[in-house]
Parts: sequence; structure tokens; C-alpha cells
Amino acid sequence: MKRNGSRGCVTRKTRFGSRERDWLKGDAQRGCVCLYGASEPQPPASGPQTSTSAQPDLKLVLCSTNTTAEELCAQREVQGLYLQLHGDLIRRLDPSERPLQMVYDYLTAMGYEDPLRVQQEAANSDLSCMIRFYSEKPVNADQQERTLLKGVFSVRKGKTQLHKWAERQVILCGTSLIVASVKDSLTGKMHILPLVGGKVEEVKRRQHCLMFSSAGPQAQTYYVNFDTLTDYQRWQRQASKVVSQTISLVDLSCYSLEEVPEYLFYCQDVTHLNLRHNFMSLDGPGGLINFSR
Repeated sequence: MKRNGSRGCVTRKTRFGSRERDWLKGDAQRGCVCLYGASEPQPPASGPQTSTSAQPDLKLVLCSTNTTAEELCAQREVQGLYLQLHGDLIRRLDPSERPLQMVYDYLTAMGYEDPLRVQQEAANSDLSCMIRFYSEKPVNADQQERTLLKGVFSVRKGKTQLHKWAERQVILCGTSLIVASVKDSLTGKMHILPLVGGKVEEVKRRQHCLMFSSAGPQAQTYYVNFDTLTDYQRWQRQASKVVSQTISLVDLSCYSLEEVPEYLFYCQDVTHLNLRHNFMSLDGPGGLINFSR
């Protein structure tokens, strides 16, 4: 029975010529790796879904079981390759890892023994629902929203009318609201508002406006006026989770992170940081080496 999912590898965009097919037939240890771009495949708004529209970022790359991730990166002129198993976490491949050999090992563990059958199955794009390679790290908008929100909005400090509204860069990261002193720039002084135990409330006299207040007798307050209802709801939802906490916890587990957002280092009240099921690097601005900050 013919599987519809295998059509993605025989479209005009990815079809091999006779020279490539002859090269593949010459050795069962030769094959191709399906590489996806950073964007997830999006179904068309209407009409029948073709294999080309369903997988716009799919590219087949000829290689052998000895080809390393470093060699494929040089060939594709990309910074790194990423692996995702069963739609779960995504990790960067080490330069010495061999993507095609990883696919062959995966198929062998599934019970395929014939080398030619393994070669054939490895070329099917429908295998990517179980083992998938990316030429750049995919961006998950929902995940990004839960780790960091930022934008330029109209801001006013304090509850009195003495302070005027001004356009400022605003960041919500970890346990704090961070307001830059200069529009579109983070080079000036950063105003840090700890939110754990504080309040976030709707300002009814202004459309799409929230009041952020810290806890304690010396509480500070910032008003932020958002441009759209979507922004307003997104910030309210995330800030409400922070103010409702009883401890200064930042949960960044299961996000496939290689480093934490650099803005997290502005949160001086963090007592608990959950980085379970990530792939943290040692170096980099948000790497483990800087956690002493």
C-alpha cells in the first residue's frame, strides 16, 4: 500500500536527477538527510494541500553515513544542525555526529535489517515525524512568550500625575518588569520592578493599559499602555503568573534552551531556577559560566 506521506521526497523541488540516483545506488551507506528550516510547515488557508505547500522548508541533502554535522554545516553554510526526536526537545548536534548514521541506527532499532530498505526508508520525509533535523533552531512563539516578552510602549512611573507618559523599551523576564530609561535602547539605566507578591491590574480609564506594582511598603508602580489587545492580554497573562507566586521561581524547564535570556540576570530576587530538560552551554552571555552573577 502506497503511503501518501512519502510524496514529499519526490516533488519537483526535491527530486533527484539520474546522476544523483546512480550515486545513491552505488553504495547502501549513501543516502540523503531531510533538513527543515526554522519555520514549522503551515497548511494552506483553503484548497487541497499539496506536498510542496505542506513542507515548504524541506530540503534533501545527499551524504553518506560518514558525513559529519560539521561537514553538512559547511556545505549548507549554516551555523549548526539540530535534532528533534518524536516531536519533543530539540538539541544542537555535536560537530562530530553523523546525521545519516543516526537515521540508519534509528531504523535498525525499529527492526529494518536490509541495507537497501534502510536506505530507502531514510529518504522518506514522513520519517521526520519521528526523527527530524533542522538547519537552524526552530522558533516556538508560545515558548518565547513564556520566557521573555519585550516591546516599546508608552510608560508612566508612579501613581501621581507628576510623571509624564513616554515611549520606553519594556521587558518582562523571569520575576521582574524591566523598563529602560531610553527609548529603543538598553544602554541607559534599567529600572527593575520585582513582581513576585506584587500586583498587575487593569487600568479602566485607559484602553489596553496595565498597572504593575511591586510588593512591600516601598512598592513602586509602573503603568504600561499597550498598542493592541493581543499585547495587553499576553502581558497580563504572563505577569499574573509571576505576581501570584509565593517564591521567586523561574521555570525554564523543557524549552530546549542553550542559554538563559540575558535579561534574567537583572532579576536579583530569584531564589529558584528550574532548567530541567535543556541543553545548556558553558559559554555565552546566558551560559552556565555566568550563573555566578
